[in-house]
Amino acid sequence: MLLSEIPNKRPYRNFKTLIVLILASLIVSACGFRPLYGKHGAGTFPAEQYLARIDIAQINDRIGQQLRNNLLSRLSPKGVADKPLYSLNITIAESIANLGVKKSAVVTRGNLRLSASYSLTLIKRDKENQQMHLADGSVLSVSSYDIPQAQYAARAALKDARTRATKELADDIRTRLAVYFKQNPDKL
Repeated sequence: MLLSEIPNKRPYRNFKTLIVLILASLIVSACGFRPLYGKHGAGTFPAEQYLARIDIAQINDRIGQQLRNNLLSRLSPKGVADKPLYSLNITIAESIANLGVKKSAVVTRGNLRLSASYSLTLIKRDKENQQMHLADGSVLSVSSYDIPQAQYAARAALKDARTRATKELADDIRTRLAVYFKQNPDKL
């Protein structure tokens, strides 16, 4: 049998591959995946437009100030809105646990645990300035840190752990609010 007499099955294989690729692309496009922060089509707005209209109430203590500043930079990076539509109230709780303890009772490792409870309300612009509760929730961040023997170094390590924890809390709150706005367009 000569090489030219062998039937060429390659065109059928290429056709099958093409059909499989077309079907796979149709299935993926129909799965309902939509980006959280992107534009989705006519008449819909990305979550960023709603996030930028949130007024963040003052939060007590230095940790609260850090969290508020982190949220401001994440929710409205272009600046605070003139007429906010939403109000966000947050309370923070902090606890520290000693993990690594030597035989001499010297602590060498710690966990900083920050939890924040938030409440989002809609500000109605009428004569009574009513507020309608939209969403609430809580987020948690645990940040581990070393506790060296030097007192200044120990304070610096704890301060760094607080900074990391507040950034994580701000990211979590931003994500949860964006998901809320995405899932509840009828309440906006």
